[in-house]
Amino acid sequence: FKPVSTMSAVDPANYSYQPSSSSLPTSLIRTITLGDDEVETNLILQLFSDRIFISITQLSGKVGSLLLCNVEESIVDNSTTYNVRTLLGTGVSSRGGGGGGEREVSMREVLVRRLAERIVIHTRKMAGVSETTILGGAEDGTGPIAPLLVGVGLKPGCSNLSVESFNVLVDAAMELYQDGWKMSHAGGMVGMEGPD
Repeated sequence: FKPVSTMSAVDPANYSYQPSSSSLPTSLIRTITLGDDEVETNLILQLFSDRIFISITQLSGKVGSLLLCNVEESIVDNSTTYNVRTLLGTGVSSRGGGGGGEREVSMREVLVRRLAERIVIHTRKMAGVSETTILGGAEDGTGPIAPLLVGVGLKPGCSNLSVESFNVLVDAAMELYQDGWKMSHAGGMVGMEGPD
């Protein structure tokens, strides 16, 4: 009597795992130049089913500080609350001196909040309501958008960003988000042309 094995040996050279496309995030990457010095800045977007991840980095692909923004809306007092907190990194650079660490932290938090505000406005537009309409979120306490996770890795001295450079960063990240949103909501029609 010879026992029969229910597990067969798998040849690693011929084995590959292919995840379902529905389980993969929508991912986009863009590179922009920023400021008079034309600093190369990489923007990365990943839209997961339960999170939005955006990386804005000038540090050769390093994430830098990681910040989380949760958005809550109240239908009771018609308000929107943005809770931004740093998960990883202090924002205080040991390089370059100058003691501008608190400004760097504040600038990163303002950047993340501005992105969240713009994403909420986009979500409201896509829902077919006005920019000021409170969507209220779900009964489980989630907000109008999934939690926003942002990696900010800017070169030392980023607290001295001009208003123009700050707005360029926000606009570029928002454009990337909108393109990703279109791709993730297009279903099987991505890349297909409609009849003219």
